Amino acid sequence: MHHPRRGGTLALIVMLAFAACSSDSNTEQAATDPVSSEESRTPTTSATAAEPTATTTTTPAPTSAAPEIVLTTGIDATPPSPAWERPPLGEIRPDPAYGLPVTRMTSAEDTRFDRNTYSRRNPENADGSLFFSYHGDATYNVRRVADGALVAVTPIHPDGEPQWHPTDPNVLRHVAGPNVSVGTLQLLETAVSSGRTTVVADLTERLQARFPGAAYMIDRAEGAPSADGNRWAWIVHSDEEQPIGIVHYDLATDSILGTLDLNEDPDDRLDWVSSSPTGDHVVAGWWSRTVAFDVDLGNPRTLLDGGEHSDLMLGPNGNDIYVWIDFVDSGWAIATDLVTLEETRLFDLYDDANTSIHFSGKAYDRPGWVVASTYSCKEDGSPWSCHKVFAVNVATAEIVNLAHTYNCGQDYWTETHAATNRDLSRVWFNSDGGSCGIDAEIYRIDVPPLD
Repeated sequence: MHHPRRGGTLALIVMLAFAACSSDSNTEQAATDPVSSEESRTPTTSATAAEPTATTTTTPAPTSAAPEIVLTTGIDATPPSPAWERPPLGEIRPDPAYGLPVTRMTSAEDTRFDRNTYSRRNPENADGSLFFSYHGDATYNVRRVADGALVAVTPIHPDGEPQWHPTDPNVLRHVAGPNVSVGTLQLLETAVSSGRTTVVADLTERLQARFPGAAYMIDRAEGAPSADGNRWAWIVHSDEEQPIGIVHYDLATDSILGTLDLNEDPDDRLDWVSSSPTGDHVVAGWWSRTVAFDVDLGNPRTLLDGGEHSDLMLGPNGNDIYVWIDFVDSGWAIATDLVTLEETRLFDLYDDANTSIHFSGKAYDRPGWVVASTYSCKEDGSPWSCHKVFAVNVATAEIVNLAHTYNCGQDYWTETHAATNRDLSRVWFNSDGGSCGIDAEIYRIDVPPLD
């Protein structure tokens, strides 16, 4: 096992070209039931809706900030600044404790919130020019990374589980919806520029032959395709809206890689399913356990007893890694290699703190790095991990502190849900700015190279 270094703060000095922040050169949740096949516990070793709306609404371009940044590493309890105030929209301000540039990118004025969707979903498109938010009108809105200008309001269903196309910056992929009224057994694509939705994969006949009565499929908002965008895992639901199976699908070859029957157990719900970054595994989270499968949904291995906040990521050796928080036994954040099942302890969240946490492993172009964000701290004072966004190197367990969130996070809609882009050059998170309401807005951290 690797253990984090304590106390160290000064890691490196980097120069950031903040002119890129205002140009286009750096362009741009919840479900059910248990497995019918036998599971083997393997011991671990240590070491379409409304019409789309286009708009020309603009927001102020981000202003420049000091280019020299000193990164703070290790477990650091520098408190948030009592002088912090919610910044104007589009203005870059250095985080008072850690110096990285932070920009408020959306506004919740005249709506409930305009928030980052979830930590397990990359907000940015293929070329880094656009990002999407979930708006209080229950729409996915697409904005420019450079200045936050609204580009389009998409027609995607609120529970359509959108993911950006891996290479086409104009396209979002998604399912139709979460129930028998709107859901289908198809994977869809919506073009941001036109709002036009097309079917990219139709699994209807094949899934209805395999699962009689199959009506729609979803991953329950916590899944993601493989890093190349080809392999997808979904929970198949019946026309009675009961989960009846899991499917793993390859879009590049239009082939079903594996299926698995589910048997209803109302006391043990299947909460989510996802393909892994390599596409070589499927991971499914029940209330009682989290299970990894091979590509064909065979060879089940229980990763933990229970279901915790987590994400899948690429390790420095290219293996799939499952990062999770052990709230049951130890309070440690743990990285589990899905190939070797080796567990690496990253940091102790119970060390002078007691807080909720999410992980984002979507920095596929920076293997070995995961982003963590915390909220709803239960301790007085300024424990090291509270109300913060930080990056962790899973090979060394080194922590890089990125920013405080100034977020109460007392409601689901204001949970921080920080998410990294593909190369870890930007991290997006939610904050209510201390209002303790539901008015979450998106803030962007510009992150220098970390190694």
